[in-house]
Amino acid sequence: MRLARKFTLALVLLAVAVIAALQVIQVRRELERSALDMQHDHRLLGHTLAGTIGKAWQLAGEREALNLLNQSNNYQEQVHLRWVWLDGGPGTPSLAGFPPRLMATLRQGKDGSMVDPDPAPGLLHSYTPVKIGPRFGAIEITESLGEERQHVFVTVVGTIVATGTITFAFLIVAMAMGRRLVGEPVDQLVQLADRFGHGDLSARVRLPPQRRGDELTTLANAMNRMGEQLEETRSRLSSETAARLSAVEHLRHADRLTTVGKLASGVAHELGTPLNVVMGRAKMISSGEAEGEEVGESARIIGQQAQHMTRIIRQLLDFARRRAPHRAPEDVRELVSRSLSLLRPMAAKKSISLVEDIPSGVTVEADGGQVQQVLTNLVMNALQAMNQPGTVRVHAAHARATPPQDVGGPEGSYVRVDVEDEGSGIPSDVLAHVFEPFFTTKDVGEGTGLGLSVSYGLVRDHGGWIAVRSELGRGSCFSIYLPSGGDTCQAAS
Repeated sequence: MRLARKFTLALVLLAVAVIAALQVIQVRRELERSALDMQHDHRLLGHTLAGTIGKAWQLAGEREALNLLNQSNNYQEQVHLRWVWLDGGPGTPSLAGFPPRLMATLRQGKDGSMVDPDPAPGLLHSYTPVKIGPRFGAIEITESLGEERQHVFVTVVGTIVATGTITFAFLIVAMAMGRRLVGEPVDQLVQLADRFGHGDLSARVRLPPQRRGDELTTLANAMNRMGEQLEETRSRLSSETAARLSAVEHLRHADRLTTVGKLASGVAHELGTPLNVVMGRAKMISSGEAEGEEVGESARIIGQQAQHMTRIIRQLLDFARRRAPHRAPEDVRELVSRSLSLLRPMAAKKSISLVEDIPSGVTVEADGGQVQQVLTNLVMNALQAMNQPGTVRVHAAHARATPPQDVGGPEGSYVRVDVEDEGSGIPSDVLAHVFEPFFTTKDVGEGTGLGLSVSYGLVRDHGGWIAVRSELGRGSCFSIYLPSGGDTCQAAS
């Protein structure tokens, strides 16, 4: 039920209760007044007749006095008169059931009355005592209570009709006032809150000036101020978020460029061999050493080596290029192959084999460049952790996993990519801090401490995480968990 209706109903119920109580009191007072008036009329008639009857009894005797009383009934339509001897002597009707207290009152010379419920609707008997010589008699005045009951009925019906009319009129007025004073302002406040909930923080509510100072106006002003503060906060938060995202993107690009710098020496070495072939073949052609078909063969070899060098340089440039994040279905095997192709020269210099074990058909919906940056960082860290020849293995598989506490969520399907090395391992006191920004165990100038932190952030943006396990003397394994298929976007959101 709406607040205005509750307010109106409460006022109407209160008004009905008050009016009904007042009407009940008024009806009771009217009934008491009617009974008193009836008794007063009986008493007045009784005393008038008592003087006349007593005088007639003294002058003309009992018969004439009683005849006078009986003749008086001819002039009374509502009441009936008769004579009653209080001592129960001759000529007295039966006084069985007569209240003893009333009898004692009458014998003291005082008026009295009683109500006889039979026949319905009842009879009122009033008695005026008259002393005739040594005996006490009384004039009995009997009147039906039907007219009084009819008067009561008319009074009650009139009271009910009046109460209903007043209640209906009060209900109409209360509904109109409740709607105007409570309903409309509350509706405006509800609509304002609803617009706030849907993100429209520019919405405001304006109540009429004549309402100034009441509680709803105070609430409206408070909500308007809240909207202004929320709008300012959202604007500031949007600016801060944009700045933070820009800083994060710059940081990630800087980390990518740092990785490119580390790859440069290996790429330079990789370009040395095809350059030597190109130079040798070019000298053979220019010196005339190559003749006939050898000239064509040399030209073909020069073209092949140039394409090979172009491919190496393009891979390096693609890795270093800044671009907007774009998620699309990516084949994990191709991502790993592109990453390892850049790192093989560095691995060859340290006599380390890069082995990939990626089943076909394993895909993730992700930004390929960002995932490649993560893989490159992890494989490069694995190479740097190995001080002697060995093997770095990269393999992938589908897995059921429960996200860690900082990620949250139920158990789900993920693609797990493991980068496993045969290095010296990570001490347990260091393992807990490897993903913290600027944390590094390398010498000054050899590392920024951002590689693993940036990698973890990139994976978290995809709705996944990176887990690590390590054993001193036996190597480490970094596991990348990415939601499989279409779950990625939902998890990341």
